Amino acid sequence: MANVDATVLLDFVSSLAVLGLLVVSFSALAPSLKIGWFAPPLLGLFFGLVVGLQMSMPLSPTDGVIIDMRNVPIVLAGAFLGLRGLLTCLAIAVAFRLGIGGVGMVAGVAGMLIAGCVGYVWSITAARFRGGDTRKLLILGLGVNLHMLSAFLVPADIMRWYFTEAAPTMFVLNCLCVPAFGWMLLRVQYQVLQQAHLSAAAQVDPITRLLSLDAFTREVSHFHAADDAHRIAAVAAITLKNASWLKKTWGDDAHDKALGALRIRLAALFNDQRPLGIDPSSRILVPIAAREVQDLRPLRKALRRLASETPLSLDDDINVPLAVLVESFNIRSPSRPDLTALDIRQSISARRHTSDSAGTVHDRASHTADPSLPNGICSQTFRRLFDETDTKMRRVIRQG
Repeated sequence: MANVDATVLLDFVSSLAVLGLLVVSFSALAPSLKIGWFAPPLLGLFFGLVVGLQMSMPLSPTDGVIIDMRNVPIVLAGAFLGLRGLLTCLAIAVAFRLGIGGVGMVAGVAGMLIAGCVGYVWSITAARFRGGDTRKLLILGLGVNLHMLSAFLVPADIMRWYFTEAAPTMFVLNCLCVPAFGWMLLRVQYQVLQQAHLSAAAQVDPITRLLSLDAFTREVSHFHAADDAHRIAAVAAITLKNASWLKKTWGDDAHDKALGALRIRLAALFNDQRPLGIDPSSRILVPIAAREVQDLRPLRKALRRLASETPLSLDDDINVPLAVLVESFNIRSPSRPDLTALDIRQSISARRHTSDSAGTVHDRASHTADPSLPNGICSQTFRRLFDETDTKMRRVIRQG
């Protein structure tokens, strides 16, 4: 008898270990659930494979009673993976069950569908339940037992055996395992949400000290409301034209240093505490007042001179010339940070579309004389600065 008990215990622990794969896969891909289209189906694939493993390693707590925990991954998929993840899990689970066949095939498939529906309904209604997470997960653990109703689809003698022999044990296992593993998945979910909240709350880029996009749009709304003279109508996006050269020659630190240096120069230029931000394309964002929008040529010229007039100092003895591209676009409602962020993201998409459609014709046209150069410096002088920088760089490498 002791050997039988040890075998049952080992089978149960093995079944729980397989369910632990759910927590591992969910922890790895949970941060991508909201933004990655691939995450829910991929997690559904893992959950479905766990269902197949559960069906291949059934438990036998007493003689003549054989059960498996296939519906635990299914109900958890419905509760935590969303509709796409649930459908992927069900497709794989149903395929496994159809492959096994037998007289209980229809009832088994129906039970899976019931468990999946219970999990999905719980996911969209759990917020309305009173009480803490423990109470909500206990409701999920009780609800999954509705899959036992599928036993009415089998012959009467098998149904009677199921409800008298297997159902009580399965009921206890469902009430224990679903809340336990649901709690683990819920903890991972909360950690992901907390990390996303902290990332969104970050006000300043840690390297360039420029405001993040969300912080920038909020500051624009504050600046817009502060004074009539500060009414914002547009945003200027400053792109470092030689960014790829800086990264390739001097590394990412040089590019970040250039953006930080431009931030200091811009703050000194405007001297009105207007916010300065950075978008996902590494463009420096500068709000433009309504009075400045009437004629943007002086502002564009000043921004270009700001970059090209004074080279960037690297390693104290190497001066690197900078060149920028200045774009501007209107914003619909400066007092609405969400709309301002949307306008900025749309400008990124529009710029990419324009650059893709322009092709090599745009690249050749960019070699014309740059009107952004300050007075007294021609394009030959500007290129000579690049040549001198490369020469000094090679000299430093040889000395090292």
